[in-house]
Parts: sequence; structure tokens; C-alpha cells
Amino acid sequence: NRMDSKDIRIKIFNNHYTLKGDDVELLEKSAQYVDTLMHKVQNDIPNQSDFTVAIVSALNIAENYYREKNSSFVLDQNYKSLIGGLNAQVKEINEYIDSNT
Repeated sequence: NRMDSKDIRIKIFNNHYTLKGDDVELLEKSAQYVDTLMHKVQNDIPNQSDFTVAIVSALNIAENYYREKNSSFVLDQNYKSLIGGLNAQVKEINEYIDSNT
């Protein structure tokens, strides 16, 4: 809801921005993450333009996002498999109980 949005002043890579957002803490934490990453990239590849630092940082963020997304997908598949196995065992137990009562 745009009515709940607040102006939030953040600093990323020595530049100040005023953004609108609902979750101040999340936006500040995200800005801190981007700022820290951009400074790390700048230290890792010195003498690059701010634009290059921003692009490399964005690629690092995207890579981390997709790695985490894939990890979550694998974990979700493992849970589904585990639940399927447990359901099969419960069914066997119920069938055993039904056949012996």
C-alpha cells in the first residue's frame, strides 16, 4: 500500500538516495549489503569505474540469489520426498492395523 510507504534515506557507495518503502529495516539492511558488496568489489578490482563496480556487484547479487533459490528448491524437493516416504509408512502401518483387528 503506497499510503504506508515512508521516505527512507540511504547511502550506497558514497551516494545518498531517498527511497520510498514499507519496511524500513529491510531496505536499510539491503542498502548496507549493496554498499558493503560494492566496496568489496572496488577493493578486489581497483581502478574500475563506478559503473563497472555496480555491474559486477549486481551480478554477484544475482548469482547469490539464484544459488539460494536453487538451494531452496533442492531442500523443498527433499522435504517432499521425505513426507512422501513418511506417508507411505503411515499407510502401511494403517493397513497392518486394519488387517489385524
